[in-house]
Amino acid sequence: MRLLIIPLAALILAALACSSGGQPIVFTANIDGNKEIFSIDPQDAQPVNLTKSGESEYSPALSPDGKRLAFLSGGEDGNTVQVISLDGEKSSRTAVSAHAGEHRDHSWAPSGERLAYLVQNGGEPSTHVVGYDGSAMMELTTVVADEVGGWSYDGSSIAFVVKDDPGRGIYLRNPDGVNEVRLTDTPDYNPTWSPNEHKIAFISERDGNPEIYVMNSDATEQQRLTESESAEYHIAWSPNGKKLAYVTEQDGNPEIYVLDVRGGDIIRLTTNNVRDDQPVWSRDGKRIAFVSYLDGDGEIIVMDEDGKNQTRLTNNAYDDYAPNW
Repeated sequence: MRLLIIPLAALILAALACSSGGQPIVFTANIDGNKEIFSIDPQDAQPVNLTKSGESEYSPALSPDGKRLAFLSGGEDGNTVQVISLDGEKSSRTAVSAHAGEHRDHSWAPSGERLAYLVQNGGEPSTHVVGYDGSAMMELTTVVADEVGGWSYDGSSIAFVVKDDPGRGIYLRNPDGVNEVRLTDTPDYNPTWSPNEHKIAFISERDGNPEIYVMNSDATEQQRLTESESAEYHIAWSPNGKKLAYVTEQDGNPEIYVLDVRGGDIIRLTTNNVRDDQPVWSRDGKRIAFVSYLDGDGEIIVMDEDGKNQTRLTNNAYDDYAPNW
């Protein structure tokens, strides 16, 4: 385990969360060919560089309590999962993954104490669970998974995906390595847990093209929520578990929509002739941040949950993407 002192900017992130009355947005920006992680307070729109190193840092994920930031650090020859702890003078930067290779799909437990992730080093990928400080690392499953989904809202299960036959489908596994259950046997992926109940939204190609489905965590009551001839992706639950934001290309280019999971109503939130994607909800569910390619590169935009009051937070010549709130 490698321990480093973090830059002052990470302490600024903690201060922003308190002073702004809400959580700042973290995102990746590709500056001079080197990816860095920034935070931005939607109220003053002043980005702060959190990483400032010679390595590329990307894919930021804030812990559920906002006290820690997980991200990937490294290049094409391999990367690591790292965590910045935002705890005043005790703040530190820790490499929590001990395997060589390409890491991805790092996902926080609801408690903010553990992470799940996938790693691949030339051979078959493997999935693991580890403490936020690099402790208590263990293999999640012996099944060769292609994707690690999220944790259940109570932390009792982690979803993962196998994309090829004969074992394709969505699975659940207890984070301590017991009670593995296969939920589906169709081409399904991107399992995303509801934040307050045992429901899983996911993308399925069982009907020919990617559509949004939802099911109970025991695989019952599987329901198709969208029906179009184009792809749907980037699904995100609202904090109250009543709505899903997502991206669809049914209008000729990627636009952001939101659907009522129970009522089925669908509302279009963005209307542009450019790509809009990667929607994420604020923690109070009142706003949505997303990426728009207004001038050819990605910029971070925020809007109200109904699509109104769209405000551009970044305006530069770099790619700003992968927001997390």
